Amino acid sequence: MVLRKKVDPLKSALTALYNVRASIQRLDSLIDRINSRRSKLMDMAVELQARGETFLAKKYAEEIAKLDRMRSRLEILKLVLEKVSLSIDLAITMRDFKLLADEVGDIVRDIKKIPESKIPDLSIYFAELETSIRELSSVELETGPPLNYDTSETPDVRKVLEEARTLLKTKLENESIQPPLNK
Repeated sequence: MVLRKKVDPLKSALTALYNVRASIQRLDSLIDRINSRRSKLMDMAVELQARGETFLAKKYAEEIAKLDRMRSRLEILKLVLEKVSLSIDLAITMRDFKLLADEVGDIVRDIKKIPESKIPDLSIYFAELETSIRELSSVELETGPPLNYDTSETPDVRKVLEEARTLLKTKLENESIQPPLNK
């Protein structure tokens, strides 16, 4: 008989959230470094062009173009990770971890296939993120139903809603467009 270690889905989700946010911070720092390097190369290209050394200026321009492509790919990856972060936040709030594992699992597997995921600063976070998501997908959750809000009306709530309706009605009547006067 194999004993399975009980996995706390909330802990796994929080670990995944930490790894995603740390990855986003790393991407921000990489993008800043690329922008700094691009600025220095642009200054050199301008200086070389001013001196008439067009061959070297073209080489710098090629390097700037490569940096621009890399930066745009990193920014796209950052947007994907921000979406994953929002999904994890929602799953933690709603306590629906199985949905998170299903939705984000495919995204994380796809991220692991792109070349940017091999960057040393990011690869550790992506590996840990994949482990956390895998734990969530393999766990049988017994956390109870998602959080629900009581929307029953009390007399006080009805009174406030009625007051809001009358205020809205008078505001709309005051702001209504008057037809132009015929002269």
